[in-house]
Amino acid sequence: MYTRTIAGKQEFSDCRTIQLYYNHGDLVAGQYVSNPSAQLIYDEGWREFTPEPQPQTEPMTDEIVSAVKKMLASSTEELSDEDALAVAALFPTWHSKIGKQVNVGERLWYNEKLWKVIQAHTAQENWTPDTAVSLYTEVSIEEWPEWRQPLGAQDAYAMGDKVSHNGQHWVSTMDANVYEPGVYGWDEQL
Repeated sequence: MYTRTIAGKQEFSDCRTIQLYYNHGDLVAGQYVSNPSAQLIYDEGWREFTPEPQPQTEPMTDEIVSAVKKMLASSTEELSDEDALAVAALFPTWHSKIGKQVNVGERLWYNEKLWKVIQAHTAQENWTPDTAVSLYTEVSIEEWPEWRQPLGAQDAYAMGDKVSHNGQHWVSTMDANVYEPGVYGWDEQL
C-alpha cells in the first residue's frame, strides 16, 4: 500500500495503476499508467504506507486467559475431581505439554475432557490421553464408571472403588485390584 499527499489531501493506492500528476517525457499529466516502475511511483510522490502503531489500551483476550490460568495454576492442583471438572478449561491443554515432562496426578484438557496423568512421562504427540490408557485416565465423577483393565499398579483399583461391568455394578474388595469384576476381588451389587 502506498500513500501521497496532493493539494492537502492524502491518497492511498496499491500503485498497480496510477494517474500521473506530473509530465514525464512523453508521459503526460492526467494519463494512467499500468504496472509503473518503482522509479515512476517514487517520482509521482508515492511512498510506502506504514500505519503508526496504535497504543494498546487493554490486553488481548488470550493474554487475559493465559494470565488467569497462570495465576490459578497452583490453586487448581488442589481441587477435587468434581471441582476440577467444573473449571476444566482452566487446566493446561494436553497439546501444550507435548515434549514436556508430565507428572502423576497432573490434569490436562484434551478433546473437551479432563484427563489425569497416572504415569509420569514426557508427553508425545502420538500418545493422546484417549489412546494411551497406561498414561492417562479420564477424570470422572460418575458413581459407577465403566471398568477398564488396569495395566499395573499405577491404575489399579483401590478397595471400595465402584465400577460397571457387563451391565452389573461392582465394588472392589481389595487394594491394587487388577482383576476383572466377576473373576476375583469384586462384590456384585444387586
